[in-house]
Amino acid sequence: MKRPQYFGVLTNDIVYKRLAPGVLEELKRVTPKNDAGRPKNKFFQRLTTNIGYPKLCEHLGAVVAIMKLSDDWIGFREKLDRFYPRHDELPLGYKADEDDGEGL
Repeated sequence: MKRPQYFGVLTNDIVYKRLAPGVLEELKRVTPKNDAGRPKNKFFQRLTTNIGYPKLCEHLGAVVAIMKLSDDWIGFREKLDRFYPRHDELPLGYKADEDDGEGL
């Protein structure tokens, strides 16, 4: 079932951009595409089972709690931005061309 793009934009903003720096970009990179260019899997299916998925569950619980405590959309967005700000870019000093992906 095809849904309006707006819901994808909301999901990316409320969930994936706020999990950790670079998560959304990495999920977009590792999720395979079909012939039409659409992702074959949902982003949550590509998260790691030991860290990524538990963090997602924790974050979604917090988002639901913030929704319940908010009287309107504006109040929800203000609380969400305060407690879970967006991670639109990687931390200062990160050099993608020097990252070999092996960690510390």
